Amino acid sequence: MKSIHDLCFGVKFGILKSMLPVLFSIGSISISSFGFFLSLGFLFGTFLVWRLARAWDFDEEKILDLTLLTFFGGLIFSRIYFVAEHLDFFLLDPLKMLLFTKYPGLSFWGAFLGGWLTLHYFTKRFKMDFWQLIDVAAVGFLGGLVLADLGCFLGGCGVGKLSNFLGVNMVGFVGERFPVQILESLIFLILLIKIWPKAIHFHTPGKIASSVLIYIGISKFILDFFRDQNSFFLSLIMVFLGLGLAHKISKKTLKENMLILRLKFMRLLTDKEFRERVIQKSINSWYNGYQTNFFSKRLVRILRKIYVRTHPKSIS
Repeated sequence: MKSIHDLCFGVKFGILKSMLPVLFSIGSISISSFGFFLSLGFLFGTFLVWRLARAWDFDEEKILDLTLLTFFGGLIFSRIYFVAEHLDFFLLDPLKMLLFTKYPGLSFWGAFLGGWLTLHYFTKRFKMDFWQLIDVAAVGFLGGLVLADLGCFLGGCGVGKLSNFLGVNMVGFVGERFPVQILESLIFLILLIKIWPKAIHFHTPGKIASSVLIYIGISKFILDFFRDQNSFFLSLIMVFLGLGLAHKISKKTLKENMLILRLKFMRLLTDKEFRERVIQKSINSWYNGYQTNFFSKRLVRILRKIYVRTHPKSIS
């Protein structure tokens, strides 16, 4: 017979009973919905990281090692953070902290903090550029969240407030709940589609990570208004962290550009051969641009006369 504390814990956090806590069973082994989708999220995030690693010519073996270490680091910190949040329950029986299958529970913020610290530590150990890798990790993290939120919806974590609009019944919770997890998953999927083209092209190291932090922080801040338990303060911290990172990148880029411009200006004054080459290149660039513009205008006029559309969508 379960104790009163166990039952209260299950009802309060939707862990023991939720919409579909067990996805399927194989004999005596039960596969939880959240665990299944968390695994899919890890595989999808790893795939995204691998694709970016190939695009940016990173050492694929080291990247996969870092991905595994970062994931497990995030997982451990996620559990520690969750236990710290509900310390009054776990102190009754400290062994419950280790019985993850019987007393599950993870924290998004713990996973984020643990993943960041783990990645920072091991990039230094592997002698790799943290600011380049954090962009890759941010995309993988965002992709993982898309599927993890679906698991959260089925598993009953991060539950929305009572709502008659699109309300969903969840076992262990009173009344119909707004499916905020599904909405968050869709938002993260849109963000991933928006971020991906920028990630595979040249960008300043850290720019992608700063954008992801800002987008996730703002999304979570807004969605917390529809959630049963909110974390506005932590969402704002994530936004400011992203803004601080963006400011750091822009300052660093500005200094580098000013230095390059100063060196080029001094070289223009002192190096005759370099000066002549720059002037000739400028003339060629202007001439090519003029010719392209001239002929493109003529082509448009001709096409208009024969009623051919020049809109890009008409070109196959």
